[in-house]
Amino acid sequence: MQLIKQLDRNLLTMAWSLWTELGVSGVIQNHQNELILLEELVLFTSCLSEIDPRLRDESIDWLAKYHHYISLSRLKFLLKDLPLACMPFSTYAASLNVVSKANWPLLVEAPPVKISLSHKSLLRHLTPALLNIRARSLFGVGARADLVTFFLVHPNIDFSIAELAETGYSKRNLAEILGDLHLGRLLERSLQGNRLLYRLNKNSPLFLMLKPIPERTTPWHLVYNVLLTLRDCILRIDNYSESTKVVELCNCLKKQENTLQKLGLTPPLFQNNFSEYLENFSKWILQWTDLLAKGQFKPQV
Repeated sequence: MQLIKQLDRNLLTMAWSLWTELGVSGVIQNHQNELILLEELVLFTSCLSEIDPRLRDESIDWLAKYHHYISLSRLKFLLKDLPLACMPFSTYAASLNVVSKANWPLLVEAPPVKISLSHKSLLRHLTPALLNIRARSLFGVGARADLVTFFLVHPNIDFSIAELAETGYSKRNLAEILGDLHLGRLLERSLQGNRLLYRLNKNSPLFLMLKPIPERTTPWHLVYNVLLTLRDCILRIDNYSESTKVVELCNCLKKQENTLQKLGLTPPLFQNNFSEYLENFSKWILQWTDLLAKGQFKPQV
C-alpha cells in the first residue's frame, strides 16, 4: 500500500493546485500558466473524493457558484472513455445538486453524501490558466468557446476537423462552427489535398481580448485516463503475488500503449526480476505524477 499512498499524495497535490488556481480555498498553486479544462478536472476530482473529503467539499463549494461554466454534454462524452468514473461522478453530482441550483444528471443511481460548504470560493478570472472560462463567458458553454480556446493555445498549428474532434464534439458541429469562425475572420482556412485546415488568425482582436494565454496545455483527458486506470489496477492487485502484479501491470500498460505514446511516456520494460520491475514501475509513476503535481510535465502532443 506504500505505492498507492505516495501516488495519491501526488494526485491530490495536483488536484488541489488546479482547484486553487480556479479560486478554491487552498494554498498550493503550481499551475498558474497551464490551461485548466473544467470537465476533465471534475471527473478526476470525483474519483478522488473518497480519499480527500475536504477536496470534494471545497471543489463542490466552487461548483455551487460556478457550475454554469460546465458543459454537461462534454462531461458525458469524456465518460465514454472513462467508464470507471461513472459511479464516483454520479455521487459527486448528486451531492452538488443538494447544495446548489445545479441539476446535473446522474449516469447511475447514486445517493448524495453530506457536504460542508465553506463559501470561500472565488473565481480567479484573470489568470492564464482560466482562458477557457473567459472564452465561455463570451461565447457560451459549448464547442464555439472550446474551439477558440484550442486555437489560442495552439496558435501556430493547422488542424483538420478530424484532429479537432478531441475537443469532445461531433464533426458536424465542429464543421459548422469552424465555418462561422472563419467567416468572422477569427480563423484562417487552407486546402491541403482534400482536407480543409484551420489556423488561428493572430491579427484578430480576439487574440488580444482573451489574453493572458497560458504557456502550457496538457491533454488532461489522456492524462487522467492513464492515471485513473493505473491507480485502479494498483489498488486491485495489492494482495497479489509479485509475479501476478507484474503480469497485471504489464497488461494494463499494454492497453494504454497508444495513449502513453501520445504523451511521450515510456514505462519500464518487463524483466524477469519481478521485484526490480515493481520497484522501477513505482519510481516511474511517482516521478511522472510528481512532475504533474508541480506543473512541470511537458507532454509530447
